[in-house]
Amino acid sequence: MYGDCELTTGGSASNSRIVTVHLPQETQLKTKRAQRSFRCANAHLSRSITICTMILVWDHSHGKQEQQDLVVCRPYAIPESYEEAEMIDSGWLALDRPIYHEGRLQECFYQSRSTRIQLKNYRAPKTEATHRGEKIQMMEIIPEEHNVEMTGLRHVYNRWIKRTRFSDIFDPFVSIQDRDSFLIYYVGDVTNILGFSKIKRYWFQEELLNFNNRREIRRMRPDQCYAIERVLHANTVPISKITVDMEASWAKKKGMSELYLGRGYEMSSIYKSKFRGFQWWTGTTWSSDKKKFVSLCERDSSVKKISDLGSW
Repeated sequence: MYGDCELTTGGSASNSRIVTVHLPQETQLKTKRAQRSFRCANAHLSRSITICTMILVWDHSHGKQEQQDLVVCRPYAIPESYEEAEMIDSGWLALDRPIYHEGRLQECFYQSRSTRIQLKNYRAPKTEATHRGEKIQMMEIIPEEHNVEMTGLRHVYNRWIKRTRFSDIFDPFVSIQDRDSFLIYYVGDVTNILGFSKIKRYWFQEELLNFNNRREIRRMRPDQCYAIERVLHANTVPISKITVDMEASWAKKKGMSELYLGRGYEMSSIYKSKFRGFQWWTGTTWSSDKKKFVSLCERDSSVKKISDLGSW
């Protein structure tokens, strides 16, 4: 419930089971379905000995047992060797900051109510995106080649925080990984920035094997990836839906399979369900049930204190 996970291992990898739940408590899980959805985890369990090469880290951050039966546990995965396409297809996303594990900072993946657009089903608007009669243009900024702080994005981010009254808990500039870049949206001159999206690229296994690191892949084969993820979008005017269309069209033209829209919680995520091809991760499968997704987002925003979560 609410992101809790369970891992059980038997005498072989085929007996291993990982289950995550991003639905209300009454949802029933089927082991066979869960195993199929998490085949990426099973693929990295040794057949000869019961050792998992994909490190699973459980962050037991909070719990209640005196007046409420509740365990809050954040599940992380640190793959040693993996197919990124299969990881994200099984509900894992790359965390936007590294975690400290075994004496060093490491990139890890996390579970959430992930959202995406299947680009084969997506249809782009017939009219071009505009703001006050001017065409909105998009440009990618590679952190290696541009000083992000000098582009004015920090100012845009601060204005977005003030306008939306969100808490400043996802600063996109604190940690920039090799898979990260920024898409900026502007009208007229490139300095007239309306907003930006921080994105992450996920590559096919073949590309990961052919290059020394993701920085080299991004430089040599920026478009040879399976999917991109829109980690965070900030703007000075409400253009979130417009920029999703621009990003989906951009990714589809480059031959990518999915555009991931990050996690889907609370009322501010409902707009993500408005696109054709939208899906959300239930913890065991990808669902196209938009009404259920909207209902869950509304329930998220109705929770004001931890006692509202009830017991599991």
